[in-house]
Amino acid sequence: MFFSKRPKADNHPAYPNFPLELRIGAILAVDVAEALRFEGLGLTIAPPQGELLVEALSSTSLFGLKLVRAYAKQGEATYLFQFNQDGAGALLDVSFFRLLQEIRPATAADWGLWLDAGGLIGGKDLNAPNGQTYLRQWGDGDYAPPVEAEELLFTDPKDPPRCLAHQMHLYTREVGDENENMLVSADTEPEAALVRAWIGLDLTPYGVKVY
Repeated sequence: MFFSKRPKADNHPAYPNFPLELRIGAILAVDVAEALRFEGLGLTIAPPQGELLVEALSSTSLFGLKLVRAYAKQGEATYLFQFNQDGAGALLDVSFFRLLQEIRPATAADWGLWLDAGGLIGGKDLNAPNGQTYLRQWGDGDYAPPVEAEELLFTDPKDPPRCLAHQMHLYTREVGDENENMLVSADTEPEAALVRAWIGLDLTPYGVKVY
């Protein structure tokens, strides 16, 4: 009997080489010791427990960094794990976010509240849906225009990606020795345009296990 070599995956030309063995269908788990750092701090959320299945991946350049995003679900909760790499590909840290709220502005005036000069995405502070106040991390002054980025999101390595255009800002509040983050992003994608509020925490480079 003759055996041929397994053919190389016929991936889409734009499909990146992801680090840390990240792949669609991989399992993510927050390290137990890492999660203990956040106990008793009164945070809005805690790191997810157990295993999460990666359903989509992307790689985007921003501020001279490469941001590798892995999207996963656990029950009804949607999570975003962001692996932040420097220009040489070294992993600096990992952020995770849970989707807190989706808002669908109905009119141009509604969109203006978020994106016009002086709008909600860009103010120096943010009164978030969870009742907390967060301070803007990008840009100077009382207002900074939203940061724009384009994300190619893959749900299958062989299929064309979905293109998501983001206009966003990152906000943070200090809780003890840790930061709780709020990422607010006006997203335009093939199916819809909406505003997403993500809430999350910063982890060390070794805080998430990939299987």
